[in-house]
Amino acid sequence: MQYTIDNLIYDCPVEALSNILGKKWVAIIIWGLQDQKLRFGELQRLTEGCTKKMLTQQLNLLIENNIVINEKKTSNNTVESTYYLSESGLKLLPVMEMMISWSNNNLVCNN
Repeated sequence: MQYTIDNLIYDCPVEALSNILGKKWVAIIIWGLQDQKLRFGELQRLTEGCTKKMLTQQLNLLIENNIVINEKKTSNNTVESTYYLSESGLKLLPVMEMMISWSNNNLVCNN
């Protein structure tokens, strides 16, 4: 089986997922959405230092890979976007928790 992420083809599913999770801001976005829906501005505050363009790119990557859902509502000629984790995105949380645990136990921290 082959996996396509950002127009790159991977034979290994671990490498494909690592390509997604390893992108700057992606883990923070996923972690921030773990138990809430957020609007774009709220995600911007969560990812302080991330440009609008970069945040949009990372959200699009997560939407394309069915990790995040962008729910759009129209009210008074205004479109309001809300982002939240899909079912498969929610299933990533335990994986990320294990990655955090492994990192805390096995990597050297300079703090």
